[in-house]
Amino acid sequence: MFFDFLGLFTVVELTRQVLDNADAFRAGVAEIDGIRVLGDGRFHLVAVAADPAFEPEIDVFALGDALLARGWFHDRQGPPDSLHSTISNSNTGVIDDYLADLAECVAAVVGTRTDDRSTNYATLE
Repeated sequence: MFFDFLGLFTVVELTRQVLDNADAFRAGVAEIDGIRVLGDGRFHLVAVAADPAFEPEIDVFALGDALLARGWFHDRQGPPDSLHSTISNSNTGVIDDYLADLAECVAAVVGTRTDDRSTNYATLE
């Protein structure tokens, strides 16, 4: 039986990149006032919602619209209203760019609300 050690190394390295990217994503979100990561995920799926302790509250769907205008797409889900991200190894090298745009977009949407309440996913309904 032939075992592909190079292929196994590639899978392990790609998985490490995905998990490192997701950790950087979650850590960056934690540094931005007004939003938070939902749950205590450790893998590559991340949901971002408004921080209920922050005033005035951030409308994450307005945030998603602002991010989309900069080229970042998120699935919208709820309840609670949140933006769903699937982090991958292809995010390597752009996490810092994304987080900079995220912080700017959060600041830009404080106190605003979009009329579009549609979602792509529903966590509970």
